[in-house]
Amino acid sequence: MKKLIVSTLRKGSGKADTLTIKQIDKLASYYYHLNPDSTLYYGLLEISLSKKTGYVLGLADGASQIALVNSFRGNYDESANRYNAALKLYQQLHNNKGIGESYKGLGRIQDFLGNYDAAIDLYKKALAYCLKTPDETDDGECYNRLGVTYDNKGDFSEALDYYFKALLIDIKHNDQNAAATKYSNIGVIMQELELYPKALTYYNRALAIWEKLGDQQGISTVCQDIGDLYISQKDYKHAISYINRAYSIFKRLNDTDGLSFVYYDLGLYNYYIKHPDVAVRYLEMSLKLAEQNKTRYVKAYAFVGLAMVYSWDKNYQQAYNYAIQAKAIGSELNSLIVETDASLQISTALAGLKRFEEAYHEHEVYTRLKSELQHSESIHKAMFYNLEVDFAKKQSELVDRQHKKEEDYRKRIANQSKENLISAIIIVVLAIIVSVYYNAKRKQQHINQLLGEKNNEIIRQQEDLNTQATKLNELNSLKDRLIGVLAHDLRAPISTLRGLFGLMTDENLTGDEFVKMTPKVFTKLENTSDFLDTLLFWINSQVDGTKNKTVSFSFADLVSRELKHLEDKLQQKNLSIQQNISPDAIALADPSSVRIVIHNFLTNAIKFSKRDGVIEVSARVENEELNFCLKDHGIGMSAEYLNTLFKSHVNSSAGTENESGTGMGLLFCKDLIEKQKGKIWAESVLGTGTKLCFTLPLGNKTI
Repeated sequence: MKKLIVSTLRKGSGKADTLTIKQIDKLASYYYHLNPDSTLYYGLLEISLSKKTGYVLGLADGASQIALVNSFRGNYDESANRYNAALKLYQQLHNNKGIGESYKGLGRIQDFLGNYDAAIDLYKKALAYCLKTPDETDDGECYNRLGVTYDNKGDFSEALDYYFKALLIDIKHNDQNAAATKYSNIGVIMQELELYPKALTYYNRALAIWEKLGDQQGISTVCQDIGDLYISQKDYKHAISYINRAYSIFKRLNDTDGLSFVYYDLGLYNYYIKHPDVAVRYLEMSLKLAEQNKTRYVKAYAFVGLAMVYSWDKNYQQAYNYAIQAKAIGSELNSLIVETDASLQISTALAGLKRFEEAYHEHEVYTRLKSELQHSESIHKAMFYNLEVDFAKKQSELVDRQHKKEEDYRKRIANQSKENLISAIIIVVLAIIVSVYYNAKRKQQHINQLLGEKNNEIIRQQEDLNTQATKLNELNSLKDRLIGVLAHDLRAPISTLRGLFGLMTDENLTGDEFVKMTPKVFTKLENTSDFLDTLLFWINSQVDGTKNKTVSFSFADLVSRELKHLEDKLQQKNLSIQQNISPDAIALADPSSVRIVIHNFLTNAIKFSKRDGVIEVSARVENEELNFCLKDHGIGMSAEYLNTLFKSHVNSSAGTENESGTGMGLLFCKDLIEKQKGKIWAESVLGTGTKLCFTLPLGNKTI
């Protein structure tokens, strides 16, 4: 193409027709991912030739190419001027595709500057114009840019929704480079949600595609992301190899925006391996490029990193100054992650400066922000699994449609084969065209071979998608079960706390009564917080697939803590506890999981016990395993109801004083106990009470 352009320009003494200018524009676009300098050169050449020929579309396209390179290099003012000039020209031409591209470019600039709402508005304008064009890939790029901006804004659910929409379009059109971008972007969100194995899976998909295509920009970006991921997991050996690879490519491409991220990661890496001087140098380099490129998000994290290093070096005043600047930027960007990290560093620095009251106040702010962040992450995790399930379903439907097209094509080929057979009979009779028949037959065999290979590939893809859909459906079911557990086990303690705080705000409450009630409220808060931490630990172990922390522990201690946690509920019904726990009752299991089961047993016993009743708790060693049982003398249950207790969701009956439940508790208990290599069962007679039991492996008695 370059030879053709040079030849045309020589013949025309420096002038060119519209066809040549369009070819120059294609070259400019082609070189963007390989060599941005070449894109700049061809963009300027396109403008120069378009001015001579009065070709308005060429002027607009050339301005867009130059704007893209300036945006890539952080020259945002120049880039915005070029995009606005191109936008006016495209509007004159009523060119919807060009208008959409201009709005996308302007939106990208606002995204880099941290003006996320403005960027989203521009991207949605771009999407409106792209939807008017027949090229569906333009829609996918708009969805992707919206996803990036919502990610930067911290709205991960919206970001994932747009990423999966864009990815589906890429797969439909077999656009591997664009699909790699979406895999990388989804990986970034998985990393921010601390779903590290899933993040690495998406990153590796992107890296494999970009290495196959030789896309240096993509390779450098995903290598930086993987390096950052390994730093988060404290795997510094793997982290530095990916970071160094990203650095060499960004340096060669003169990508200052990418270099600012790499310098930040190098700063963190040297901080964690205890090279503070080197860490400060890299973080200052990151900060300098972030200020030059006006990327406030990177600037904020450079400040956080510097605060961490200076606090470690006991230069608390300098650490405080950087942390304050980081928090200010985080507030401007409305980034909960940045604000949380900055608050922790401010608290640490204030404590080092012996400004303890301010440090305590800031630590309370950090605790509140961290809680909000964890709550937000739990919601986004649940949304992610829903979106992934929906995406897998749509992808499966897309494969089915493609399979049907292949079937139709196969039928047409089959019909063609019949016609060829008839022709072959005629050809045999007509010896003159034997050679033509021979060639047609060979061609048919080749087509059949290709179809067979394609069919086998589609069958393999279908099997993979079916397996993936099954796993995702299981995760979706788990999400619903988690919500039921939270509602079941947190309603009662929160209601109790509400009542206690209501009493404490009563104007008729005396000072002595207030003082006596305060420890009780504090104890209740600690118990509720402790149980919430245990429950969230279990939820994360289910979602993230982490292994149980199996240890030896005393059953008596665990039961005592749970009885104290439920002391108020026992007192409300005036229930007494009879304990018969053997001193050698030592279990080998995950204590957090077992505690959830005991808690559920106790709450069920309290719920179905009559006022002034007795609950019997026993634990003893039988047949080389620990046998735990909890018996109440309440209302009991029928044989039919008992038979369904551990098999599926049941309709929870009201307690003796109209207490309610989810019907899912014992189903989860069965899941937990069986994961600890134990067995669980129940015995009950209607009207005489219920006995709930489980076994666990014996633990080491010298704990």
